[in-house]
Amino acid sequence: MKRGSNKGQFYLVAAMVIISLIVGFATIQNYTKKKSIKIYDIKDELGIEGGKVLDYGTFYLNDSDITALVENFSNDFFNYAGTENRTFYLVFGDTTGGIYVINNTEIETGTISTEVGGTRPGITNTISKIKATRISPSNGEVKVSVNGAEYPFELKEGENFYFIISEEVGGEQHIVTS
Repeated sequence: MKRGSNKGQFYLVAAMVIISLIVGFATIQNYTKKKSIKIYDIKDELGIEGGKVLDYGTFYLNDSDITALVENFSNDFFNYAGTENRTFYLVFGDTTGGIYVINNTEIETGTISTEVGGTRPGITNTISKIKATRISPSNGEVKVSVNGAEYPFELKEGENFYFIISEEVGGEQHIVTS
């Protein structure tokens, strides 16, 4: 009887190992899908919310107030969406009031370090800051350069709102545009 019991235990352990491997692969696959889908969710949200903010500004505010409104919206949206491994570029405005590019830039605020065994390992602190730049369009088009690639946006009559979201996932750069 003892021999049959060992055989049963072997099959039980083998089944548990196989189930653990399957669950492990499913978890890794789901994690990867969640990370790559999130940037597309952000794209959809930014397109909807940004459009509504710009519509509100167009109907109720003057050009300088619209710029402040979009800067505040950008700051709130970037904080909501998270800026770790992500860069946002918003292009908005019209040809008469001006075209602006707003992006979040990482600014190094300092390094904290201690000496351990002759080396000074440190932690660098950074913050994300919103930067708005007025640009001059050429031939009714604005080109935004991200990581060496140019993204052209054709300016239409009235208010324009375009965006680029760049995200690094697993060493790969993912970019979505409006």
